[in-house]
Amino acid sequence: MTVTKNKSRGDDSATDSPDDSDLDGRNPKLGRNSGPFLKKIKIKGYDTTDALPKNLNFSVLDILGIIISICSFFLDVAFDIFIAVLHYNNGNEWWFALTVCFIAVPSLAMTGFSLRWYLVDADEKKLPAVSTTRWIIRIVFLVLQMGPLLRYIDSLYFGIKSNRSKSKIQDQVDFYKQMIYEDADATLLRLFECFMEAAPQLVLQLYIYAMAQADSPDFYTWTEVAQLISMFSSLLSMSWALASYQRALRYSLEDKKNMTLCGSIVQVVWRFFDIASRVLALGLFASVFPNYFFIVCAVRYGVMFIWIRFMSTEFCDNKCGEFFYNVVLGVIFIFCYFNPKDSPTRRRFTFYYTVTFLENSALMCAWFIYCPAHVTYKYPAMFMQFLSFVIGLVIMIIYYLLLHPTKNISVWDHWIKTKPTAIQMCGGMTNTKHMAQPNEVQEQRL
Repeated sequence: MTVTKNKSRGDDSATDSPDDSDLDGRNPKLGRNSGPFLKKIKIKGYDTTDALPKNLNFSVLDILGIIISICSFFLDVAFDIFIAVLHYNNGNEWWFALTVCFIAVPSLAMTGFSLRWYLVDADEKKLPAVSTTRWIIRIVFLVLQMGPLLRYIDSLYFGIKSNRSKSKIQDQVDFYKQMIYEDADATLLRLFECFMEAAPQLVLQLYIYAMAQADSPDFYTWTEVAQLISMFSSLLSMSWALASYQRALRYSLEDKKNMTLCGSIVQVVWRFFDIASRVLALGLFASVFPNYFFIVCAVRYGVMFIWIRFMSTEFCDNKCGEFFYNVVLGVIFIFCYFNPKDSPTRRRFTFYYTVTFLENSALMCAWFIYCPAHVTYKYPAMFMQFLSFVIGLVIMIIYYLLLHPTKNISVWDHWIKTKPTAIQMCGGMTNTKHMAQPNEVQEQRL
């Protein structure tokens, strides 16, 4: 089932550029929700996408990026399982059960997503037929809860095949496009898995660590050391998942310039500090107010979910799919902002970070006042939380001013010209007299 929608262009500056979409991309030709909309152009007489590099070279950096993603996936899961075993051996059945739950539920959900996308691809006549052997391999990987891993392997395989097919231009183009599609699917699965598994796991382990330190501030167990390593690994995984997905998506989005290596690295650092400040506030608050913590998260989720619905995202072609997509986005918005719609974003960024700063400040102040007096890390934690937030904000600004692929950043002039209202700021809406007319039609299919 397909529908057509008009896409409007916003102001071409900074985060208000239409060249700043994170998730709003589809591919109507292949019917893939995570594979973005692709526009045909000519390369040496053959049809391909305008986002693909003209030399179609699957570089060493591309290979390295996939390998890092695979290692990140393995390390994150391995550390979580290891922590669960430690909790069990220590006789903490409740922590063990929660840790396992935060591993299993997101993994099963991602397996369901991956299987459904395979079935959607199987119904698409324009895609090559999949052999029985390959279907068996897929089922084995899905049963083992390694859906993203298989897609990373497929992406690596098609990329290498593309490089080996340089003598046959059409084969090279086909393999390269398949590499991009598999990479987009893998990174989207990994992104959702990170924020459904790694993020809650990170808050849980920080909470357990803070509770243990409050009881024994001068003593560190092996479990606590392992928790610190696991938390760092989870932070890095989430940061990498955000940056790698946006990089993979921009490779195949219409009219989107590709991210540079430096831009990708800076975005990982930005996301690391951004998420770290948020998780630190949530985890420390939970260590003093465990019951109120769930209320805070529920209220935050409710506000973010309503805001997302107010944005009228257009990722799926049916209301049910769009609703579930918004449900998942609400979880991501608890921890960080991720642009859900290809439209002006500067005001949405401003609204999100203002609300987040105020909430983080309130949580940290409440923790600081009511945490035990003998806690030795009260002042360092307070300082690090605010410092991390500021560093993340500064690096984000640096990224958009200097390293964003659009390269046409202006900071203040758009604000002065449009004078946004409060409603416009929340919804990311622009003044109609400054908006360009709709200039393209996109077909969408889930």
